[in-house]
Amino acid sequence: MSKEIKSELFHVTGVIERMDIDEKGRFHRMVEVSAITASGIEYTIMMSKAEFSKKGADELLTKEAQELESVRKLSR
Repeated sequence: MSKEIKSELFHVTGVIERMDIDEKGRFHRMVEVSAITASGIEYTIMMSKAEFSKKGADELLTKEAQELESVRKLSR
């Protein structure tokens, strides 16, 4: 997918580093990335800080935006 198509599909509105606690009480650093689709649907993905990368975030954001836009089209 080209950069032009991706930029038309969504754009990032915020990136926040957070702490999460698992069921055993251990802390984990997380990255929360917020975005909005071309049609205005706001969404957020969470990735562990250890696994966070631009490529990984871009893949998850693109997949989620495509799914959200597909569901939106069903409601029309």
